[in-house]
Amino acid sequence: MSDLVRTLVVCGLLSGTQPVTIMGMLLVMSGEEGARNGWAFVFGAFLGESAFLIGASLVLGSTVTPSSSPALVFIYLRIAVGVVLVVAGLRLRRPPRKPEPEVPRALARLQQLSPFKSFIAGLALADYQGPVLGSLAIAASTTTLRGQLLSIALYTLLATGIPVAILVATTRSETAHEKMSSGTAWVMLHRRRLASWIAIVIGTFVAAEGLLARLAV
Repeated sequence: MSDLVRTLVVCGLLSGTQPVTIMGMLLVMSGEEGARNGWAFVFGAFLGESAFLIGASLVLGSTVTPSSSPALVFIYLRIAVGVVLVVAGLRLRRPPRKPEPEVPRALARLQQLSPFKSFIAGLALADYQGPVLGSLAIAASTTTLRGQLLSIALYTLLATGIPVAILVATTRSETAHEKMSSGTAWVMLHRRRLASWIAIVIGTFVAAEGLLARLAV
């Protein structure tokens, strides 16, 4: 596995498991047009993340020498993001100082959206940390355009595939839809603990990948 492929896979996991994005998708699906809203939301997130990464590949691809100072800064930035995620995850394990609402106030409006507004919400709540880190890796990569596009495809498979898998699993039948409602309530109730574990695990992956990249330089 090349360094760029490994980096884009980790970035895909980072985007695909973003708690705010997943919670946003579940909430837009609680409206009257649940399935349509969910697909519109996922498409918005896909368009925002992948368009950013593809654009960066075309503009920045292989513009930075791998062993140069900017390339090292990019690697250290990945390590820093990983460490910040781990620290944030550990902080989320502390009990909140004040009682939290059942649904985060910032996300409460997502429960009664139209498909078009769900699409806009997907664009807004998409994870852009992964595309930014992936773009920096592409800029300092010597991989051919074909290799860059393959890496982007793997990123998209994870960043969009994980939410799509959740969406399909919760809309394939009426029983599954009913379970989704109770599942969404459970996610909202345990959102701090879930976000904590996701941040710790993904942050560890991001930091470890950055360290591997630094050792390879």
